Amino acid sequence: MSIFTLFTYCIIGLLSFLIVFILRSKFKISRLYNTVFSIIIFLCFASIFNYLKIDELNKNLFIIFVFQFIFDFIYTTYILDEDFFNKRSSNLSYYVFLIIFGLFLNNSYINKVKVVFLTGEDIRLIIWCLIFLFMYKFIQEEKLLDTNYHTEKILDEGTILTMFTKLRRRFLNDIKVNDMHLELAIYSIMIYYNSKRSSFFRSFDNFRFRINGRKRKLGIMQVESNTFITDIESIDIVTRELKKIVGKKTGSGTYDAAISKYMKDDNLEVLEIYNTLKNFFKI
Repeated sequence: MSIFTLFTYCIIGLLSFLIVFILRSKFKISRLYNTVFSIIIFLCFASIFNYLKIDELNKNLFIIFVFQFIFDFIYTTYILDEDFFNKRSSNLSYYVFLIIFGLFLNNSYINKVKVVFLTGEDIRLIIWCLIFLFMYKFIQEEKLLDTNYHTEKILDEGTILTMFTKLRRRFLNDIKVNDMHLELAIYSIMIYYNSKRSSFFRSFDNFRFRINGRKRKLGIMQVESNTFITDIESIDIVTRELKKIVGKKTGSGTYDAAISKYMKDDNLEVLEIYNTLKNFFKI
């Protein structure tokens, strides 16, 4: 692959990122639309290169998604100062899918056909697909389909208990409290954050912190800190915070209230984990 080809992919990746970014900012489009527009841009450039008979640029055109990922990472991390690899944002899985799908299109479609742009047969297929999609949306909007939606639990009971067993075995000698309610509250917060931010990504957070020293959430308890802290130090910080919130209060709902105050917006999910552990231990 020549320097010119790589540079061209870089420019197209930047253009693709900017176009999707503008659409996302102006119209608040979802991740699905991000994907669709990225694929459309990809196919448009493939059609242009095919028409101009620049086959060299079409051979590995999926690399534009790699550059799009790099530009998005730089913008999110160093301009917005946000966590690009946050599990809730699903940025990593989104770009992994986009790159793999682009590779698939490259090898199974773009590099195997003489004409990349739509033919008469292609247009006919698209029209019928749009008709079926329109009918499906019409039926949904008219509520002719009896669809019941429900909210899934963040973690099922089996997963919670499995994670609790593993984490308790790991931190058995580090968490020394006399109150079983406090211990379960600590592990509930730990299970929640460990499910959201795995040890692999926490290692990446540590690496980034050592490079730029910017305040960020660190440790298994995801404590926001200006200084580097380990998993155990993050546990100690949360333990002290919970003890401070509880004070001398007693009663069955003491730590429910403490968790709600500490976790704020995420309290319902942690309380669900806490109640699961309490029911298991029958306390």
